[in-house]
Order: sequence, then structure tokens, then C-alpha cells
Amino acid sequence: MARLPSAGLLFAAVLCFGLTPPPVATGAKIMLAMTMVLNTVSQHILFSAITEPLVERGHEVILLTPQYKVTKGLTEGAVTGKIFFKTNRTKEEMEEVASGLQSIALGFSQESLMEIIARMRKIFPMFSEGCFRLFEDQETLDRLKAEQFDLIITLPFSGCDALLAEYLKVPFIVMTPLRRAPSFSEDTFGIPAPSSYVPFSGLTTFTDQMTFFQRTANILMRYVTEPMLMYFTRVGMSQIQKEHNIRPDLTLNQLLGKAQLWLSQGHWAFEFATPIAPNYVTIGGITVKPVKPLPQEMNDFVEGSGDHGIIVFTLGSVVSSLMNEDLNEKLAKVFSELPQRVLWRLKGTRPRTLGNNTLVSDWLPQNDLLGHPKTKLMIYHGGANGINEIVTHGVPVLVMPLAGDQMGNAVRMQAKGMGLVVDKNTLTEESFREALHEMLDNPKYTTNAKKAAAIMKDEIVPVREKVVYYIEHILKFGGDHLRSRALELNFIQRESLDVMAFLAAVVLAFIFIIRWIVCKCCGLCCSKQQKAGKSKSD
Repeated sequence: MARLPSAGLLFAAVLCFGLTPPPVATGAKIMLAMTMVLNTVSQHILFSAITEPLVERGHEVILLTPQYKVTKGLTEGAVTGKIFFKTNRTKEEMEEVASGLQSIALGFSQESLMEIIARMRKIFPMFSEGCFRLFEDQETLDRLKAEQFDLIITLPFSGCDALLAEYLKVPFIVMTPLRRAPSFSEDTFGIPAPSSYVPFSGLTTFTDQMTFFQRTANILMRYVTEPMLMYFTRVGMSQIQKEHNIRPDLTLNQLLGKAQLWLSQGHWAFEFATPIAPNYVTIGGITVKPVKPLPQEMNDFVEGSGDHGIIVFTLGSVVSSLMNEDLNEKLAKVFSELPQRVLWRLKGTRPRTLGNNTLVSDWLPQNDLLGHPKTKLMIYHGGANGINEIVTHGVPVLVMPLAGDQMGNAVRMQAKGMGLVVDKNTLTEESFREALHEMLDNPKYTTNAKKAAAIMKDEIVPVREKVVYYIEHILKFGGDHLRSRALELNFIQRESLDVMAFLAAVVLAFIFIIRWIVCKCCGLCCSKQQKAGKSKSD
């Protein structure tokens, strides 16, 4: 695990010995930038978990977002004010766009392949649409300048907020729900990412122990897939950068690399060990809330499970309404055969094969159920927030990944011995039954899950205090002393290709000189021998 900088150790000592800490950077004005027209509920929950303690500390947090953007999951206490910039979309259109994207991403859309491709061609430009609207809204830009923000907190995916930070000349920090966001490698983080043991993306099944062909695919993804992702998701950003003369000498990756701090929702309890830099801070578990008592009716159902315990099954609210009914019937039949009781979050038609041991509800208090001692297993799609809850409470998990970083999360659960992965596209009644019995009957999954929970909780300071400390550290001192100098080097310099070329040239020159000397010496000897032979013959 990375070591805290000296200031962090001082902060830890302050907590341990009960001393009064030095004055903090109170009263800062912070912008929470959500300029993309699309964000997920889980991202809003993560934003809230980071900014709520800042508001409690007396900081002012202002949300910047497009008009009519759906911000479900963002709590009232997360911000102290809001600034909206104009868009050319109605509220209904924004909701339709969000719903359409989730439908496609989760793989349960009823549209044909050509219809999905057509919709995706509309969705890709939306990564930059919000940015275009913002930079067209001069009134909002002038207001943002007048506000004189001290710091910007943002997501890295579109790159718009890095442009905005440079335009306003305000330092920024980045939070990401992924361990290392896909397409953000050494060029952006300034952190070595050896393709031999660091999976390039959270979207693959690769672990930190790859075969030769996996390592080959991993390096191809890094140097082929990354430029393609950059092009499709940021195709409009360079135009904005040029029109507003925002450091045209730098690429968007280089602008993102100016982030003072990276806050990652991962944790070494379930992540693969990889190189990091001092400005890369793990905040896994920050979205996990204290466990609350269950509603009475649900609590009676849980307590009635006896020693067998319960299984919690949820794939999220969106998936619940899109799930294939035939698959639901198969899963319900397998559940009905178990001695455990099952709590299933499901909207829509109830399966006909539903057993008496299964409680179906369109809402479940997921975190509270995970924290209940009778919970034996979680069946989940692998979203980042839920994975953090699962690991925190030490519950084994059967992962059915659907989209995004969920496959990467699923692979980590399996690699760490905390769970298994099933494929929704090939899942059968028999394969589901086998996976359930393996996890319920084999104690190793529970043992490994409990160990991961203990590791996750074994921190110097609580994660909320850790986040506040680092952000206030940046407010007081900036973050240049934490950033890797690798960010100032190009690919050739960073990989020392120029040095290797120089050394190769020196070696070749040395070999050439030696060869030339040998040839000269040999030539001289041959010449003398020829002369000696001539004189003898004479």
C-alpha cells in the first residue's frame, strides 16, 4: 500500500494522540463540476459521499450542471448551491437519453443491432455536448470567473472539466468510481502501468496474472484501443480547446494530467497491487453507510430463515425492469429448491415458479441486508458502490456483470477468492444451480470475504476523514509536490528509448571500431606475410 506523505503521517499522529490539529483550510469555495449530460446514479452517490463531509467542515460546494439533468442519488447535503448552464434539450429528452443509454449498456435492450449502433452514434457526441453548451453560455462562464473558485472536483471521462479548470485557472482534483478508468494510463496518471501485470482496462477479464496471449492483448488494448476510445468520446473537445485558445500546446490527456489529486473508489482489499503515485488516493468504502434496522416485515422474514440464513439478489433498479422473463423463471425455480430464504429486488411480473422461501420487492435496503448476520450470499451485477458494501461487510458474492466496469469488479472478486462470475448470456438453470451450491457449501468464499473486510477496515483513519484531509491538504499547499515528473516527459523520454538508442549506437560504434582495427591489423599482417613469401621465392 502506498505510504501517506509526511503531512498525512502528522495528521494520523494528531488523531492517535488526541492533539489539536493545526488550522484547516476552512471556508473554501469548491465547484462540483458535472458538465456531461449523462451521469449514473452511482456516480452521484460517490460525489455526495465526497462533498458531504466538506460541507460539514464549512466549505462551500457549488454544483455546476446542465439544465434538466437527472441528478438522482445526489443528496441535499452534498452541495450548498447550484449553477445551471443552458442546454437545447427539454427535461423529457434528458430523461429519455439517460434511459436509452442504460438500456443499451446493460445488454437487455430489445432494439436490433443496427438500431443500437444508430443510437450509439447519437450518444457518443453527448460526451462533448454539455461542454459545447457550457462554452456557448458566456453569461455562465462570466459568473464562474466572478465566483473565484478555489478548487474544482470532477470526473475524468469527457475531459471537459479539465478544459474548464484551465480556462478558469483553477486547480482541480478528479474522482473516479474505477480503480483506473479505462483509457487512463501512464500518459494521464504519470504512474507506471506495465502491461505484463497491470490490466489496461476494467472492462476485461484479465487479472494481474496473465498468459502470454493475454499480455499480448493487453498491450494492444493500451496502444490501439485507447486512441480509439479517446477519439470517440472526446471528438469535440479539441474543437472547444482551439476555439477558446485553452492551452493549444497541450493534449487533453496532458490537461487531465494536471489534476492535483486522484481519488479512486478502489481498495487494496480487492484490487490488484499496482504502482501508484502520492497523488493517487484510494477511498474504497466511502459510500458505505452505517447499518440500520430492517423494516419490521422484512426483518421477520430474515429472522425466520434460521441457521440457513438468507441470499440477497439485486441487479439494480434499471435492470429489474429489463430482465428477461424466461431467465427470471429459471432463477426463481432454482431459488425455490434452496433451504435459504431469498430476498429479490425485482420490478414487473413475478415469476410463476417463485417459491415460498423467496420475498420479491421492487426495493431492498441493500446495505442494511449486507450488514445483517444472517446474510450468507449476495447475487449482484458488480457495480462499484455495491462491491464496496459487499467487501466492507464480508459477504461472498456471485457476480453477474452487465456493463461498464462490472466485469473488472467481478474478476477481482473471483481472483481474490470472494466470489464467482456467471455470464448472463449463457446462464442456464443447471449452471446457476451449480454456482449457488459451490458458494453456499464451500467455506473458502466466506473465509476470504471476512479477511477482505478486515483488511478494508484496517485503516489509519476513517475514509471520510482521509478524503477531507487530502482535499484540504491540496487547498492549503497545492498538489505539485505529489505529482509524478513522468507527466512532463513524452513517451520516448519516459521509456528511455532515446537513451537505449544512444547506448545501442555507442555499442555499434564500438563494435565497428574494433572490427575496423582488427581488419587493419589483419590486413597489415597479411601484407607482411605476402611480402615475406615473395622474398623467399626470390
